[in-house]
Amino acid sequence: MNASFRHVLLAAAMAGFCSAAGGGEHGYWMSSPSLNGWREAVFRAGVPAQPAVLPPGVEPMMVGSSSPAAQMLVLEGMTHLLTFGDMRAFRKFDAALRLDPDCLMAHWGRCMSLMGAGPAFQDQRVHSMKRMKELALRPDCPEQERAYADALAVLLMNGPVKAQEAWKTICSTWKRDPYAPLFYAMLLRDGFDGQGNPGEGQKEAVRVVDAVLKERPGSQAALFMRALLEEVAPVISPETVETARKAVAANPFSASAHHLLGHCLFRTGDYEGACAAFKDSENLCLAWEKAENVPPALDDAWFRSILYRAVAEFCAGHYRQANAVAARAASVPLDKKHPLAPGTLLQIWEARTLPARLMLARPDLPAQALVLKASPGPLPKGFPDLSNGMAAVVTQYMGACYSARQGRPGAVASAFDKLSGVLRLLMDGADAARRQMSVSYWARCLQMGSLYSSEIRSLMFPDSASVWMSEAIGSQRFSSLLLPPVVPYPAEWKLARAYLKAGKYRECADMCEQALKRFPNHAGVLDTLKQARAAGK
Repeated sequence: MNASFRHVLLAAAMAGFCSAAGGGEHGYWMSSPSLNGWREAVFRAGVPAQPAVLPPGVEPMMVGSSSPAAQMLVLEGMTHLLTFGDMRAFRKFDAALRLDPDCLMAHWGRCMSLMGAGPAFQDQRVHSMKRMKELALRPDCPEQERAYADALAVLLMNGPVKAQEAWKTICSTWKRDPYAPLFYAMLLRDGFDGQGNPGEGQKEAVRVVDAVLKERPGSQAALFMRALLEEVAPVISPETVETARKAVAANPFSASAHHLLGHCLFRTGDYEGACAAFKDSENLCLAWEKAENVPPALDDAWFRSILYRAVAEFCAGHYRQANAVAARAASVPLDKKHPLAPGTLLQIWEARTLPARLMLARPDLPAQALVLKASPGPLPKGFPDLSNGMAAVVTQYMGACYSARQGRPGAVASAFDKLSGVLRLLMDGADAARRQMSVSYWARCLQMGSLYSSEIRSLMFPDSASVWMSEAIGSQRFSSLLLPPVVPYPAEWKLARAYLKAGKYRECADMCEQALKRFPNHAGVLDTLKQARAAGK
């Protein structure tokens, strides 16, 4: 089963959270958790009613607070959490706490939104964990909010599987809660197996979200979650694309919703539509940065959308435009104040190497001087050095590509040996990746290095290219919502081009047909297929 990106972040964050939760305590932070003894919430007297008009995408739920404005900020934060806008959620919860430092749900939300935000936010995490514990133990704490606090404790101390039961109980106890079923579905999802079959958790998550949509068909968070459940499915259906469009319509100002639509369109091969959706997301992110004075280092959503748009442009065959977009992302100055912020990690692992990676993926390999010019320099001191491994992998792959073009088999073999050495060093970097909040990027780097290794072997031994590429083809996965594919092409395309060069036109055409199942309408694959059919006549 494919582990979700959020679960990877959870694994990286749990150590810091658990240490903050209370030293030598065992189990949950409360000596007698209320998971088995909930009753209907009795809110503190005098809690003001929420405003009648809610912002787009936000749904009503009672929030214990003396401030109506804080209540609304918490609800907005909940919606951002469920649509993968963690930094936006954090700022909403943080603003709510400035209005009401005793709002338990604002502390809860701050803990949730900072789960993968890095050491720079450790003080806020620790403070909110401690304060939430204190508030949950007060006799006047609303029982529903205590249940939310308990569920978070279970999640952090025992993991997602154990937390499923806690969220299931919240759903059954407070049936009108608009958010709990969606958090439950998020924990249930377990992806698809190698044959494309959904896991049992995935099936249950679909049933849960469909039930929510039956009651509230216009819920932005539910529409987002329903489309998200299909993000790595073997085929993105027209119904899923339409659901993503409805999520955008429910809140046209949600960058996350536009990004989700871009991802779904990308997966269906509508690269033009995907580029437009990602561009909308980028613009909304930039407007948010300006309105709230947020540095790019804290706006990982902008980096995700612009990187994805660059890859979508490549898949559409717009190679120059793809590199122009990638170069813009790579040129953002690094922020020394936030070396481990979400946006910074995307810069140093993904953005700074993307221009070179896109050039090396082109069927008409450009002059090596151009690729060298687009390649990243060494990182300044103070930034996670493990990310230099991504640049090292790209450098060795580049050497192999140009050595093969120049007819220098010895240099190709040397590049392969050096790449193998880089990957061995990287494989020993798991602990460093956890410390640097980079587990998912580190895993992507290893995946890319493995695929590059197979490609270099096929350059070294073209007669057995199918042997070397078969493993790469079998291990390639569909792109996820949060990041574009680690390489901007299906692995089958490389084998198809080897067949074309060897004059095996039927095999080339068959492999192109397989490649188009993974990347529909990929311009490079379509061109190779056209050449094979023309040559085979």
